[in-house]
Amino acid sequence: MTLYTDAVFNNGIVARCLDVLIAAREEGASAPALRQELARINRTLAGNEAVSWAMPSGTLTALLDLIAGDLERSTRTLPEAFAHRLTAAAAGQDSVDFLKSTAASLRELQREGISRFDELPMSSWEAELRFSYLKGFSWWVESEEYDDFEAGVLAGVESEHPDCCAERVPPLIAELHTALMLEGDDASYAVLRSTVPWAAPPILREILRSASAHLLDAH
Repeated sequence: MTLYTDAVFNNGIVARCLDVLIAAREEGASAPALRQELARINRTLAGNEAVSWAMPSGTLTALLDLIAGDLERSTRTLPEAFAHRLTAAAAGQDSVDFLKSTAASLRELQREGISRFDELPMSSWEAELRFSYLKGFSWWVESEEYDDFEAGVLAGVESEHPDCCAERVPPLIAELHTALMLEGDDASYAVLRSTVPWAAPPILREILRSASAHLLDAH
């Protein structure tokens, strides 16, 4: 297994893909539901410009095929933790066949096109990834340290000024816009609210107004 770094097995994209499938199997997902999870993986990889450039779906499928091919040719064993992941995700299917079929399904779904949220509602793991900055802003919204909601929001927006504003405020604004675009999609919006319970449209708009004003006025 000299072809891979430890990151592929321990915390890389292949491991994360297997974790998603394991969680779905533990919830009793059917074959169509597992296919939907793969569609969400493709959507997540395509949903961020930096991610889609650095780790597109094609890279994930190539890694799955590479590991499958190496398992066919080599007698060397996988790292124990990754082997357990693979066994759990395969759920009785031969590991090589499972890796190849998963790669094939991801490619087929990619050819069919990225699913819209109104076609395939967002899942909780997807919301956790897509709205990490929004979730991280929870303390400023829920804290009782400030006299009112607006003061807490302003403090949160300005908390990284000036050194980290460029790294944190624009991604927060992007997530706010994405969250507001879910307003007409009841299923995906409900998942967002389960991940960020306070994410009601009036609150999102106030944070967006404050964050945008900060960038315009202070930068």
